[in-house]
Amino acid sequence: MKFYGISVIANKLMIFYLESRYQRISMIDSNLNKLLCKQEHVKHGVPQGSVLGQLLFLIYINYLSLTISKLDNTILFADYMSIVISNIIIEEFKTNINSVMTEIINWFQSNLLTLICDRTYFLQFLTKNQNKIKIQIIASNSIITSIKDTKFLCLIIDSTLSWRDHIVGLTSTIYKACYAIRAIKYFMPLDVLRKIYFSYYTHLRHTVFLG
Repeated sequence: MKFYGISVIANKLMIFYLESRYQRISMIDSNLNKLLCKQEHVKHGVPQGSVLGQLLFLIYINYLSLTISKLDNTILFADYMSIVISNIIIEEFKTNINSVMTEIINWFQSNLLTLICDRTYFLQFLTKNQNKIKIQIIASNSIITSIKDTKFLCLIIDSTLSWRDHIVGLTSTIYKACYAIRAIKYFMPLDVLRKIYFSYYTHLRHTVFLG
């Protein structure tokens, strides 16, 4: 935080906010008896669900894109990270991918973070006449799953950038919104209908604009 100019009183306030925190897990067994685990001191991380949690996390990982290889283009948005790697030479493309993955894992380990391989995916962007490159990406002794499409920030992106799946999903959402408003318009006052309309419209507007 000092590196980004947060110092003196503000920095002390953040330290006081993060230090001396404890947490424990509460569970219920099959007989509905409440079980409490031993309270443990939180040595790293930010309070989950807190207002400042996301901001502090962004400050923590902001330097990630500058510390890894220049072989890629790293895109950070909130807690999402996308890495774009391109090369017309297949063997160099494979080498670059493995090099970047190694650097990322090393950075994570040095900064007390863990790459969740089960939620990490590999998507190849191909033209209609281009064959898929056979490659197996291994990170932390786990194989990164290769996929044909993925949902990213309300967008459904496929390997050929056809937007077909995205349009299908958007159409379904619009149908649901129209049906909901049509079904309740005879029973709800106008101000309630306006709120429902704008709640759906806001979601659709973000989806359309991102697309």
